[in-house]
Amino acid sequence: MIPRFRVLVCLSALVVGAAAWAQEMEVANVRFNPLRAPLGSTGNWLEMEVQLNARPAPPSQLVSRVKVAVILGFELPAAAGADRRVEHYRAEAECVALEPGRSSVRFYLPPELVKRDQLRSEAKYWTVDLSVAGRPVPAGRGSSATTLAVPDARRNFQTRAGTAAASNDGILLPQYLTPFVSEYPRATPSFVRREAR
Repeated sequence: MIPRFRVLVCLSALVVGAAAWAQEMEVANVRFNPLRAPLGSTGNWLEMEVQLNARPAPPSQLVSRVKVAVILGFELPAAAGADRRVEHYRAEAECVALEPGRSSVRFYLPPELVKRDQLRSEAKYWTVDLSVAGRPVPAGRGSSATTLAVPDARRNFQTRAGTAAASNDGILLPQYLTPFVSEYPRATPSFVRREAR
């Protein structure tokens, strides 16, 4: 039988460890920007910029293996007599490591979709989930759209959207799979590229 004191110490260490992961990384801001593709390509893309704030826990000087997973929900006009519909998209990107301070991870919807659905502004619903070295970071204030500020609303959206977004997988793209791969050279982290295996 494990002594009660040892169990309490182990549980305390887990709680402290989880708190440390949460303090290391947070979503500072999320912005949506319509952009013309570089190199003279036609059409406008919609960029989602997730601004992160990294605070490595000493003695580390970097926060390693930061995964950013996003889900978007755009409310679209429906045909006459029908209800509005919501289209969902999801994507993720994993940074090799982030230095202290601000970094941005960007995702893009292609011009054909932007034109078809007349997307000109931010998604009505969105969430950002972070993990550090495989450990989930608790959601903070900046991790959801204001329409999902209540924790139950966030959970319900993620449950619904997780299933609905499957039909649109591969449409919302991380920066390194788009024509914007070389944009923002000083403000773009290095990514884990699993498709290179």
